[in-house]
Amino acid sequence: MPDPHKDTSISTTDHEHWADIKEVGGSLWHFRFMLWVACHLPLFLVELITAFICFFFWLGAFPVRKRSKIYLNHLSVVSGKRPDFLGTYKHVYSFALSMMEKLLGWKGAIDKNHFESQDDDLEMLVNQLNCGKGAFVLCSHLGNIEMLRSLTEYNEYITQKKFEVYPIVDFSGTTKFNDLLRELNPELMDKVVDANSIGVDCAVWMKEQIEAGNLVVIAGDRTSANSRNRTLVTDFLGESANFPEGAFSLAGILNAPVYFIFAVRKKDFNIRSTYEFHVVRAKTSLDCPRKERPARLNMLLREYAQILEKLCVKHPYQWYNFYNFWKG
Repeated sequence: MPDPHKDTSISTTDHEHWADIKEVGGSLWHFRFMLWVACHLPLFLVELITAFICFFFWLGAFPVRKRSKIYLNHLSVVSGKRPDFLGTYKHVYSFALSMMEKLLGWKGAIDKNHFESQDDDLEMLVNQLNCGKGAFVLCSHLGNIEMLRSLTEYNEYITQKKFEVYPIVDFSGTTKFNDLLRELNPELMDKVVDANSIGVDCAVWMKEQIEAGNLVVIAGDRTSANSRNRTLVTDFLGESANFPEGAFSLAGILNAPVYFIFAVRKKDFNIRSTYEFHVVRAKTSLDCPRKERPARLNMLLREYAQILEKLCVKHPYQWYNFYNFWKG
């Protein structure tokens, strides 16, 4: 079973950036085996096979266990619950299940009936999209980051009007799994924006897509591989942490409504589970004089971080940043 994002023989995890951790484990045929399992076996067997393989991976993956424990220790400070003895294994297993979820999503096996609304701002977003007005979305590495996009690829809409989802992705991450998704859906990469190549022309294009009634989506919980010093700092799980300035600044550049969206398995270790679909309209507006922008960006970040923290406490094993988030 492939490691969560990446692994390394380096034993110190205090100051490593996620982009510096060398990717190992899991050749393409391993991922193809995962695809075969996900496509041909009952889901309860998929869970059992994944749990078995993950256990042996977990035993030999000390760096991954160490990184996971850093997160779980931070989480325990906020939740008041002592870390589980097998917590790091559960974390890795949950990540492996999320990879299976992505495969199921990209083969069209998950539909909109798997989602449960949370009495939040979903109706507001739906009405906005039905009126042909798009939005800028801040998601995260919590739960299934691909779910909304995979639904629209198979014409599963939560709206009456069709719309497109354009994700902004840092390609410094896992490449082998992305290659498999590309094989599964050859058109997958056509709508992806490379986070490291955003310029004026790209920003204009994204603004046009939003004005045309589509969604532009970026994860707000991982700093840039190429702009590591461009960060915003806020408290997260009991300690100051760096978040990507670019993701939040882009919301102001595009001058569009901002939503926070998360799709999380209701049952952490059950890929047959329904999903909690959280949609929250940001209260902070970035339509302000330039001198007010830094303060507004920090307010927007604080909103985002508070929601992310709340969901991490509720679903502790579904946040998949396997590096020292507070030092990276």
